[in-house]
Amino acid sequence: MNREKLSRRDFLIRGAGAGIAAAGLGIISTPKVLMAAVGSVITGPLYLAIAKGGDPASNTMRAIQALGGIEKFVKKGDKVAIKPNPATANRSEVASTTNPDVVETVVKMCFRAGASDVVVLSHDAERNFQRDGIGDAASRAGARVLAAISRDLYRPVDVFRGRLLENVEIIGDLLDADVFINIPIAKHHSATDVTLSMKNLMGINWNRVYFHQNGLHQAIADLSTVAKPDLIVMDANRILLTNGPNGPGQTRDDKMVIAGTDPVAVDAYATTLFNRAPENISHIQYAYELGVGEIDLKKLNIKEFAVG
Repeated sequence: MNREKLSRRDFLIRGAGAGIAAAGLGIISTPKVLMAAVGSVITGPLYLAIAKGGDPASNTMRAIQALGGIEKFVKKGDKVAIKPNPATANRSEVASTTNPDVVETVVKMCFRAGASDVVVLSHDAERNFQRDGIGDAASRAGARVLAAISRDLYRPVDVFRGRLLENVEIIGDLLDADVFINIPIAKHHSATDVTLSMKNLMGINWNRVYFHQNGLHQAIADLSTVAKPDLIVMDANRILLTNGPNGPGQTRDDKMVIAGTDPVAVDAYATTLFNRAPENISHIQYAYELGVGEIDLKKLNIKEFAVG
């Protein structure tokens, strides 16, 4: 979280006098990831940093630097959880998975900032991490890689602000982290039109079948009320325009990384890469209605930077 040195648990305890207890939160057992459950996540100026024109690593570094550097988010001794999109075993050329160079760059930046532990995790098979290059990239940079395909790796979390979900099961290593960084890839999706940062959160959750069977868009929005990344680094270096989420399909080299802290704002901007309006993507609209972030592009402070 963008913070003085507070744990997520401390954040909740400090806010108890402001009505958290009235909301029914059990402070002692509340997972750290529940920051967003205490109210709107919109704090300070809405700012997106967009680095364009360089290679994936350079774009990533420039975008994060424009937000104040990784040190703004990661402090010495922090445990960091990183969620890429390794949903297929395709290499990055297909644009169905996060570019490994983006992941490796973020991991290295975290360790340079003094992180004590970095885990790259997702509810995806180990073979995906191996074949798409993300596993090797994360390991080279010193991170642990967790293919979270066993239910005993998850812990229950209540969803207090959801319209559909009452509870979810989230990867325990993420709940134990001090910092959560979401690194999605921007791509087409057959069920949700696009898959961006909030859709990528499905990979921290155990029962994805329930999402698909009971209202996918609302479930994604509900999950975003309890799982707020401290930093989002959107890989739009090469985007998948058709036949998503797995591809292969038509791709376009946008050579872009979008960094921000507001998931609705990041996703709202990213929809424009697909000639979509954010309010027409139901889970983005629903998340906005739930107070997760800002959907109006006119209210965003968007800064673009040329790289290379």
